[in-house]
Amino acid sequence: MRGSKSLGGRTISRLVGCILLPVALSACGGGGGGGERVVVVTATPGPTLSPTPTVPITLTATALPPSPTPTATEAPASATPTLSPSPLPSSTPIPPLTATPTATLEPSATLSPTATPLTGAIVTAFEVADASGQFNNPIGTDAFGRKIFSRTAGNGFILFVEGRPGPSLLPVGTEVFSPKADDPTAQPDLQLLTARPLGDGSLAVCDNSFPVLGGIPGSTPSDYTPVQPITDALNDFGCRFTVYSETDFACTQDSTGNFVFRSPSSTVQFCTLLTDALTFPGGDTILSARLRDTAGNAGPSVEIVVRVPQS
Repeated sequence: MRGSKSLGGRTISRLVGCILLPVALSACGGGGGGGERVVVVTATPGPTLSPTPTVPITLTATALPPSPTPTATEAPASATPTLSPSPLPSSTPIPPLTATPTATLEPSATLSPTATPLTGAIVTAFEVADASGQFNNPIGTDAFGRKIFSRTAGNGFILFVEGRPGPSLLPVGTEVFSPKADDPTAQPDLQLLTARPLGDGSLAVCDNSFPVLGGIPGSTPSDYTPVQPITDALNDFGCRFTVYSETDFACTQDSTGNFVFRSPSSTVQFCTLLTDALTFPGGDTILSARLRDTAGNAGPSVEIVVRVPQS
């Protein structure tokens, strides 16, 4: 049977055994016949079934992608939120920039005074004296710090105002009457207002001579707005005054009888004798006065109270 090339019976079964068990090749070729080797060469297709090594390569390739993918995805995600907030805290020093504009606004508060500063003449004395010119001392001050001058009657005494140059350094203006009809800006340099009417309170301007003697209307003290009623009242009061430019020829005198200004710093004095036409009503009457320099600049106003017994 070994020398025969027929494929019947036992020869086929032995060939099958040699194919399935390549380890027993030595046993299959034990008789030394040439046919046996041909069979062994034909059985070499066995190695073709050894693609088993490709299985671990495939398994390794499929296992590697999943593990790096989650790791790489989580890292950037965690890094991104951490980096985003960090610049924000570091940029918080920006608030100082907000504080700087606030500080810049303060200088504008220093510039806020819209009212024109008063640079004109200064009132150095605004008081009362006897008909002889003897100074009357105030009896005290009211709740607003205004000097109170008490008189036993509503007339028969002197009202005077003194002044000196102010911040403008210009001389005190001496115009007591500025008669310009229908011109509310035509105000005098000597400016006085009374809160209550004096005498009959006539609205006529400067009616201070016979046969007509009129009084002065009441106005709001320290309101020198250039409107016609106030300008008329200023001219009506001012035209009653006389100007004294030297202390030796003042309308007032000290306790020894010397004619002097009330204040040593005064450079000019304005005086009037209150007659029946300018009688003060009973009670307290507030008066205000201010002066202008020769350029028309007004200084600050001063207020006093004249107290007369109730009739």
